[in-house]
Amino acid sequence: MGSVAVGAMVVGTSMLVVFALAMATLEAQVDESIAQIEATAEPVSIFTIEDATNVEGAVVSYTINNPGTGYSSTSGNSTLVEVNDSSGTFSANLVISSGTVTGLTVLNHGSSYLYASTYYLEVAGSHNGTNLNITATLGNLVYLNVTNDGSKDVKTDLAWLFTDGGAPINLSLGHDGYSPKTVFPGETLQFYYDSGAQATVGRIAISIDGVTKSSSVA
Repeated sequence: MGSVAVGAMVVGTSMLVVFALAMATLEAQVDESIAQIEATAEPVSIFTIEDATNVEGAVVSYTINNPGTGYSSTSGNSTLVEVNDSSGTFSANLVISSGTVTGLTVLNHGSSYLYASTYYLEVAGSHNGTNLNITATLGNLVYLNVTNDGSKDVKTDLAWLFTDGGAPINLSLGHDGYSPKTVFPGETLQFYYDSGAQATVGRIAISIDGVTKSSSVA
């Protein structure tokens, strides 16, 4: 009986050792698997809407009624454009082709122009051109700053903005047209758009990779 008992104890001890080794191996494999999953997991987008501001009475577009003649960007000829009587802060430069004005490069959309008034855009300073006639269209622009606080790059093509619950606006498509960007960690995206009406915006929301944040608009 004694030898049988000793043999049983030896077998039991061996089985415990085997079981312990198996558990240690399994735990190591689980830990390794978890580490691999964590290493390959896509980080969540983290961002902050720093501010959002309405700019009422801005020049949101313009109409060239007469492109004029004799305009030039040579020395002594001004290409700076302002609102008639130099009122407000709007400014732009003429885009000229063969002496006629084909467009404007807007430097500042201005603000606080009166919706009930008609404004003309005129060349400020001396120039040899004549008969240019451009009218301004007024509206509300919304300016905002969004900071990438996370560890992953943010592609503006994959980011969307909602105004007062309206249709989404892609963050690559601002007022100046389609311009896709990559916002790297720590960077701030400056974005502005025409709200499509003269009324101000009350609230915006931004959605990036399934993360949505909202902000009031000043």
